[in-house]
Order: sequence, then C-alpha cells, then structure tokens
Amino acid sequence: MAELTASTSYLMLIKNQEKENIMKKDLDELLDHCPKHEKEKYNDLFQSFQKLFRKSLQTKETIHWHEIESLPQDHLIDYSNFSSPGKEEIKGMLEKLVVVKLNGGMGTTMKCIGPKALIPVRNNLTFLDLTVQQIDNLNTEYDVNVPLVLMNSVKTRDSTELVLKKFRNLRIKIYTFMQDRYPHIRAENFQPLPKSFDEDETFWYPPGHGNFYEAFNKSGLIQTFLDEGKKFCFVSNIDNLGATIDVSILNFLVNPLRNTPTDFLMEVTKDTC
Repeated sequence: MAELTASTSYLMLIKNQEKENIMKKDLDELLDHCPKHEKEKYNDLFQSFQKLFRKSLQTKETIHWHEIESLPQDHLIDYSNFSSPGKEEIKGMLEKLVVVKLNGGMGTTMKCIGPKALIPVRNNLTFLDLTVQQIDNLNTEYDVNVPLVLMNSVKTRDSTELVLKKFRNLRIKIYTFMQDRYPHIRAENFQPLPKSFDEDETFWYPPGHGNFYEAFNKSGLIQTFLDEGKKFCFVSNIDNLGATIDVSILNFLVNPLRNTPTDFLMEVTKDTC
C-alpha cells in the first residue's frame, strides 16, 4: 500500500512538472511578442506567475478550519486603550502618512459599468470624489500634505486617469501605479489565453489585493515617499468609505504602547451576523 502511494505521488510529481514545463514554454513564446521596452518587466511578471501556478498544482484546496486559531490576546488591542493626540501632534503624525486605495475593481458586482471608483454614491459624487474630498479636507484642516495613491488595474487605469484631471486644483497630491496583470489560462490544458500583448484585456487578469506589496514595491513610489519623510501607509478599498484616517490609531503607530514598533496593524470588529 505504501509502495502504491509512493508511485502515485511520483506520477503526480511528473505530471505537474510536465504542466510547468509546458507553461514555461508557452510563456516564453508569448514573451517573444512583448514590446522591447516592456520585456524585462513581463519576464519578472511571468516568473511570479509561474511560482503561483506551481503552488496551485501542489496545494490542496481543502481548508481545515479547526486548525485556524485566533490571535494571541497580547496581539489584540481594544480601541478604548488608544489615546487621542493634540492638534499639533496630529499635524506631525499626518506628515508621515500615505493613503493607498485599491482601485483595480470594476462595478460588475454592483450591476454597474466601469470602474467601481467612478460609481455615483451620493449627490452624484463617486467613491473617488468622496475619497479625494476626505483627504483634501484633512490636508486643509491640519495644514498637511497627505498624498493619495491609487493602485489601478488594466481595467480601471484609463478611465481613472481621465477623471483625475478634475482634482488638479485641490490640496492633494494624487499618485497612481499599476497592479500586475497575469494571463488567463485554459482550464482543460492550462495554456495561456493571450497569444500576444495586443490581445483583448479580457485575456488578462489582475492578481488580487495580495499583489499590492509587490506592485507597490516595484512602482518606485516607496523611495519617493521615504525621501519625503513618510513612514506609514494606510491601505483600504476605494469603495470602503468608512475606512478613513483615525488619528488615535495613527498615534498608536507613532507612539506604541510597547517599546517594540508595530510593523503591521489591522483594524477589525466583531462579527455582527
């Protein structure tokens, strides 16, 4: 029985290796059609995609929920323990902050056409309008320069860039960078759908919010913000209007309760279901 299991595992390994080799061959052929000035970028992207593809072949889909544990209590801090800073303190802290909004999604789940950010929400103002308004008001109130950064996808870039022109006269710097794009693959044989880089954008997909860290790092914006004295990055979805800058939380990051600085903090709430 053990020998049979070992043989099955070996065959599976061989089949997966064959799929990986075919995928690499297809991606190399696609890369041959890549514009010269973008070849290095897509070579790196395809390497990341191959790692993801390899992981999908090796990883079982089953989630064992009983193995998932809550965070240790000392990693959970009640909001009531945070203190509110004074106005001058707030000004200094805000100068260290960058606001990032994930803007790669379309409004299809809301039965709307176009980027989710451009859907009217209230008084004909869109998610993007209200987000810009929030940060512009904050910059004006505290005389600071908190920038807004949008992570666009191939599906949202053009429409968003067109609309951004109307915010030129506001007190807010807006930066954009691109989420990566990976090729869709056929379910029956794992072949990439696009055969060239001029194919319909529906043949490509943005790899999700987890791509933020890699894409942001490659954008070059991190060094720009570090040079300006920025230290903290607040990240949320463009359609989450409740995700606004909370100076009490920012104060905790700047002045932690413990001596150890906090590298990552997530605001959560109890399930209301």
